[in-house]
Amino acid sequence: MTNGLGNAPARTIANVDRRTFLRSSAAVLATSAVGGLSACSRADDEVVVLGWSSYVAPEIASLMKKAGLSMRGIPAETDQDMFTKLKAGGAGSYDIVFANCGWSPTYFKAGLIEAFDIREVNGWEDIWPIFREDTTFPYVIEPNKVTLFPNMWDSLGLIWNVDQLSLSEPYSWNALWDERVPKGKVITKGGPEDFLAISGLSIGIPRERIYAMNGAELQAAAERLARLKPFQIGASDSSFEDAIRTGKAWVGQSSNLAASARINRVAQKQVSKCVVPKEGSLGWVDGPQLVRGAKNRKNALKFIEVWNSEAVQSYLYDTYSFPQCNKAATERTLVKGGDGATNLLDRGADDPSTAKHLLFQGPPDDPAAWTRAYDQVVGS
Repeated sequence: MTNGLGNAPARTIANVDRRTFLRSSAAVLATSAVGGLSACSRADDEVVVLGWSSYVAPEIASLMKKAGLSMRGIPAETDQDMFTKLKAGGAGSYDIVFANCGWSPTYFKAGLIEAFDIREVNGWEDIWPIFREDTTFPYVIEPNKVTLFPNMWDSLGLIWNVDQLSLSEPYSWNALWDERVPKGKVITKGGPEDFLAISGLSIGIPRERIYAMNGAELQAAAERLARLKPFQIGASDSSFEDAIRTGKAWVGQSSNLAASARINRVAQKQVSKCVVPKEGSLGWVDGPQLVRGAKNRKNALKFIEVWNSEAVQSYLYDTYSFPQCNKAATERTLVKGGDGATNLLDRGADDPSTAKHLLFQGPPDDPAAWTRAYDQVVGS
């Protein structure tokens, strides 16, 4: 899927960098009315939610209150942070925990969350079938039996400046190592695990085995990545896109498929292209999970129902602009038209089959080995 020039939007749609979204300030919420676990007892309408601070914000708590739930939100910054807190606190402390779906099997194997029939949640039919039926997704145990209720999703992509580099189909991550690209003209977005995963895809390791890389495979991926040195790392989506637009960078790995459309609108001509390569791409689906043995499972299911409602889904899209797993919400945005619809089309959100080609970001089987490989080969 590619992104073209497109029409300039009527207003500026929110363009929140995913890592900025995930790492938004938890400190503010930790001292607010929705943070902390100070209460000794629970009210009948209470649900305790462990999630990124963006997902336990006062605006969310207000929408839950209108639906009859008192949300006690515990903010966290990363998947690892949430996993560690849940493992330490257990079912007695939380009812819901959010995650990126690549982490869901880790929670499930540790006995921290339960698999449930998505049809227990009113409004389940609004979810695109692919996100609740495709068992290649790491959170789908069997059709409609899941460990995570799918919420938002997105895909990273291969992006390049078409004035500097000519690429033809089938597009491949090997473009990052194209001999025509001068040293220092490759730009990436993310962190070491993302870079090693892309390198692994480029040398032909299947998506389902990427995070299991170890030994010779991991060493080969690290050594190939080191061949790109020195490569640029985009500090933000805007700096990344400026680098591609101006030719400071020729080719790279973008944090979403809409990057080239935004670049082209600024340039007022097509100067970039962004695709999911033949090897697939990194991506994510996030959502709430049911804590195993939660004190109030009924309220937890009610929370998921309200989360999937028009009120919350509209707030999430208007605030963060990520594609939604909710088909009804997506179609409402497309019908409205304007820049909201343009953003969805730029990201390919009208065709969620793109998600079948994603390697969902998650923890490596051996995190210490990945850290050593990156530090010894790439970071040296």
